[in-house]
Amino acid sequence: MNKLFDQLVQLLKIKSLVTIIAMIVFAVLSLNKVIGVEHVMTVVTMIITFYFTKKEDNSETK
Repeated sequence: MNKLFDQLVQLLKIKSLVTIIAMIVFAVLSLNKVIGVEHVMTVVTMIITFYFTKKEDNSETK
């Protein structure tokens, strides 16, 4: 139960919220035919790639 709560807290970090909101905005714009599906796929792919490949480095650089 505690692990589930910790994962929920991690999900609700501001970076995650910004990522989710950005993907939702682009999906809505695509559904309303404001922008093309190709552009949405490009942007969402870039967001997901950045989100899953970034490394959090808390150590100090020397």
